[in-house]
Amino acid sequence: MTTPERRVALVTGASAGIGATFAEHLASRGIDLVLTARRLEALREVAERLQSSHGVNCRVIPADLTDPEAPRRILYELARDEIDVDVLVNNAGYGLPDPLDESTWPEVRGFLEVMAVSWLHFIRLFAPPMIERGWGRIANIASLAAFAPEPDGSLYSGVKAQMVVTSRGLRRRFLGTGVHCTAICPGFTHTEFHARLGMPEVAKGMPRWMWQSADAVVQEGWRACERNRPVVVTGTANKVIHGLLSVIPTALAERMTPSSVEDIRTRRATDRS
Repeated sequence: MTTPERRVALVTGASAGIGATFAEHLASRGIDLVLTARRLEALREVAERLQSSHGVNCRVIPADLTDPEAPRRILYELARDEIDVDVLVNNAGYGLPDPLDESTWPEVRGFLEVMAVSWLHFIRLFAPPMIERGWGRIANIASLAAFAPEPDGSLYSGVKAQMVVTSRGLRRRFLGTGVHCTAICPGFTHTEFHARLGMPEVAKGMPRWMWQSADAVVQEGWRACERNRPVVVTGTANKVIHGLLSVIPTALAERMTPSSVEDIRTRRATDRS
């Protein structure tokens, strides 16, 4: 798949949004790609576009990360063909449309497998070979939500906070090995995230200054990873919000949490009744 001079990146959740944009960013730098997500046809479209535009090799491995064995199967497939992963982008993720007490346990368990377990599994599998080779980059796509209150009963901000804190610790663990680890924390980003969550109205309910393009997120995030920064909050507006959240009391932050998501949940519940 690759020549010895070319590095290889594994990007999860690469079929759209930040994942696909990150793949394009790396391809533009001559890095070959392994792309994984659930949607095979969407993955193939991304791979064909990047191969045509940038002349890189793209391997597509469809996988559902709610399956605990999916990361290991990806490792085995790459090891079989003697492909080493130099860059790991842990981007796969989603949100639950309903709060914990209204979600089924299989929904919650699958969510936690993707959001709290699979990305750690990938690091456990691919970081030791990076250390042995003396070079590696790990970019964990977290969220500004890691620092902010979330609507009642949500699990999203909790799992993103876990990613931020754990990324800090891993970065310290890897110091001196040539392996970098960074948690990238975007705010509202123009992707299909909210539409897939069944909340396309969120984009209309938030002011334009709160939104970033996926390309802006990726560019700033990759620069931070190259510099081995432990955490980066992308975008000026998000940095200001992060700063405010770090100094104001939690009770006040909870009252300031945007109500649009909860309003949309209420409308969805009414529609179902």
